[in-house]
Amino acid sequence: MFYLYISLAVVIQFLVALAQVILKLGARQVDFRKPLVYNLKNKYLLISIFLFMLVPVFSIIVMRVIDFSNFYSFTALSYFFIMLFSWKVLKEDIDRLRIIGNLLVIAGVVIFNL
Repeated sequence: MFYLYISLAVVIQFLVALAQVILKLGARQVDFRKPLVYNLKNKYLLISIFLFMLVPVFSIIVMRVIDFSNFYSFTALSYFFIMLFSWKVLKEDIDRLRIIGNLLVIAGVVIFNL
């Protein structure tokens, strides 16, 4: 059962990264010359807001079971997920140093949680 909560901690960071990338897509469409209500119709902004609201609910569930320091170490995984989403969704270039850096982050999370 413990590993289910660890898996959920990883899913939470996946959702955080997904929400941030969707927010970036929505930010491209924001028009500050129009009223705020107009910009709230932006589907990307609405989806990202929903995901940002969903994450704390899952976080509370996980933090009831695992230590906060262990849970918080998983936040580093959002760097990895953001790199993947930036590459696949936003078509950003990923160089070798970013890949190495993210592999080190993943190794750090694994070692910290052994």
